[in-house]
Amino acid sequence: MSTPILTVENLTVTFTTKYGRAAAVNNVSFDLAKGEKLGLVGESGSGKSVTSKSIIRLLQSPPAQIQGSIKLGDVDLLSLTEKQMQGYRGNHISMIFQEPMVSLNPLYSIGNQLSEIIRLHSPCPKSEQEKRVVDMLRTVGIPSPETRLRQYPFELSGGMRQRVMIAMALLCQPEVLIADEPTTALDVTIQAQILDLLRQLNRDFGTSIILITHDLGVIAEMADKVAVMYAGSIVETAQVRDLFHNPLHPYTRGLLTSLPSAQDDGGKELVTIEGNVPSIYQLPPGCAFHNRCKHAQSICSREVPPTFQKDGRCVKCWMYSDQWEEEVQP
Repeated sequence: MSTPILTVENLTVTFTTKYGRAAAVNNVSFDLAKGEKLGLVGESGSGKSVTSKSIIRLLQSPPAQIQGSIKLGDVDLLSLTEKQMQGYRGNHISMIFQEPMVSLNPLYSIGNQLSEIIRLHSPCPKSEQEKRVVDMLRTVGIPSPETRLRQYPFELSGGMRQRVMIAMALLCQPEVLIADEPTTALDVTIQAQILDLLRQLNRDFGTSIILITHDLGVIAEMADKVAVMYAGSIVETAQVRDLFHNPLHPYTRGLLTSLPSAQDDGGKELVTIEGNVPSIYQLPPGCAFHNRCKHAQSICSREVPPTFQKDGRCVKCWMYSDQWEEEVQP
């Protein structure tokens, strides 16, 4: 197995607010190999975006308190000063943000915003800057790039703006690209084009990708490996084929069985997961999912499960422990 290019270990992110102290991300660990596409999936509020912003160091501290280790190669990003981190963003690790409609500065032209990245990270003559910008716009599939770079964000469609965001993230050819809901607010046709573009860039540049989404269809189509998050924790990690064919965690099973199928006759009711995701300010004792789990035993309400290894996969559920076997025996 190749050495991971990115390793996240025991990442915990807590916030202190007027409502109290809460862990938005709790003991999260995963790794990413060179050229690998990792899907980070979960409901809204599960901690996906906080995890991504922690990796690229975009959370203000305070109010955020970040613990754990985030290593890009041999460098722990959490140990860097803000000035040092600025040298890593763009050059080594980049991010595509949600909502392309509002992620670009409306007061500056597309070319100006892209050129700024080059000026900050790899200065070169202005003529060369423009050539690099035009080449990258062409790479991400924007027609007439020489014209587009003189336009402003309001003159571009949502799909075009998202392509510009991808161009910005890739200008310095980073090793790791974090795509946070890259197809949000885009119609289905444009979504497919953006996903095809990410696949092509992964193939052509060897860029490792963390794809953050709540859309399991996107995960099935794009990811090599999947990490499922619930209430701030990763509850299961597996290769994408294994996860979809044989989910281990009850929450993962619930997510997959709740999906509509093309084979359904139209009269069949969708399966739902009963209950609601708990507030991070009032997490239940033990496993955060036990109140909604049909298989829960008493240990689930008493103790937080560790991460177990099962068939080469990671799953955070007491069902795969010796204690569980003891409890369910008559």
